[in-house]
Amino acid sequence: MIKNYLLRFTTADLVIIALLAAGGVATKPFVRLLAQVFTGSLVPIGTVAGIFYMLWIVLACLVVGKRGTAILVGIVQSVLVVVFDMLGNRGLANLLVYIVPCVVMEVVLLMFPRYVSGLFSSLTAGGVTNAAGSLIVGWLFLRLPGIPLLIATTVSFLFGGMGGILANRLYQLVKKFRETPPEEGAEAAADG
Repeated sequence: MIKNYLLRFTTADLVIIALLAAGGVATKPFVRLLAQVFTGSLVPIGTVAGIFYMLWIVLACLVVGKRGTAILVGIVQSVLVVVFDMLGNRGLANLLVYIVPCVVMEVVLLMFPRYVSGLFSSLTAGGVTNAAGSLIVGWLFLRLPGIPLLIATTVSFLFGGMGGILANRLYQLVKKFRETPPEEGAEAAADG
């Protein structure tokens, strides 16, 4: 079953997934620090930092364009956080914090026939994933009461959605540069 699942992905797809997942984990300490400076202790850090956390997951889904990409990103990120003993390492609970939100995202994206392709699907992907992660952390680890948990999850959806939109815009920008013929690109760079 796992073999059939992985056979849908080319080697290039798996390399892109691994690189973007690693990029998300590598930037996490810096993003976490910045989010902590701006939010203090008002909301869980991942709620606001979700803009950057979700950027990597949604970007991987946009580039690869195959269902199941988010789950693979979640697995790679979970393993990297445990192996490198990074901040926020919760041991085996990383399976919950990293993989379950990606599974939730994949289930919600079944409503979108073209997977993550447009602005709204990117917003939904980032928002749902970040909200699911925030809900898990807030409920299981921080033990937030109902109203603060609801507020954190809602804010998390908004910030995660912004990360999804940012990923979509970044993908569109890179795609536009890739489609530009070399001669036009060189002339435009010289004129600009």
